[in-house]
Amino acid sequence: MNQDFDISKLLQLRTLTSALADFFARQVRDYLSNLTSLLQPRSLLGEHIRYEKSAVKGQDAALQELIKQFTPIAKSRELNIQTELKAPLDIFGATLDITPAAYSYTPQGATKPITISTPLRWVLSYKDMGPPRMRELVANHARSGDAELYPAVVHYLVLNMLANRRPGAAPLMEALRFPFTVQPAPEFGGLPLVHVTAPVGTIRPPDLVIHYSTQISGATHFEEVVNLPDVARLADPLKDQLVALVRELGGDLATQLG
Repeated sequence: MNQDFDISKLLQLRTLTSALADFFARQVRDYLSNLTSLLQPRSLLGEHIRYEKSAVKGQDAALQELIKQFTPIAKSRELNIQTELKAPLDIFGATLDITPAAYSYTPQGATKPITISTPLRWVLSYKDMGPPRMRELVANHARSGDAELYPAVVHYLVLNMLANRRPGAAPLMEALRFPFTVQPAPEFGGLPLVHVTAPVGTIRPPDLVIHYSTQISGATHFEEVVNLPDVARLADPLKDQLVALVRELGGDLATQLG
């Protein structure tokens, strides 16, 4: 086993990671609650949403872009949605939620893949529509039809469009050190998922550590742990900008900065 990353160190890092995840998740939820109005479907699609009476600028173009994004994903082998997207749309997304991002991974020495979660990076969704719920809908799709999966896909696509708006919530979240990024999910036919990332990242321990940990616990799930050097590298963007201005415009005053 890697002497620099043994089970004892893993346990310490897990404790620290859990505390950091709780701390940052509270911040993200607080920020998102104040930015909810910028991520509401009606602000993008206006009258194209059923029962909405107010038009918004660009709603027709937004609907066409939504249809363009929806069609190839809906027809993918993973989803196979037969319902065509057309207005009026039954969209009720309001409350935002975050779920730790996860991916499948097979450690060296293991015979089956396990689920690795990233506790300092989250998938943004509307409430009760996180990735675990999407997996349930995809698994049940053959039996239940498009009734539930179709609107869930539409909600994700609308949220992706809102998260990419400029101006909008994305620049504000970036300024708060929790930037949005978008990654397609192959398990959902390439559906774009909006991720929120903390100022500090996580790393996956060596395969042998993961293998021993999961063998001991019998679990099929493992969490990445905080990357400690990221804490040491944290910078203050505002300070950096001010220092640059002083050095450019302050003349001899810049020497007082050290």
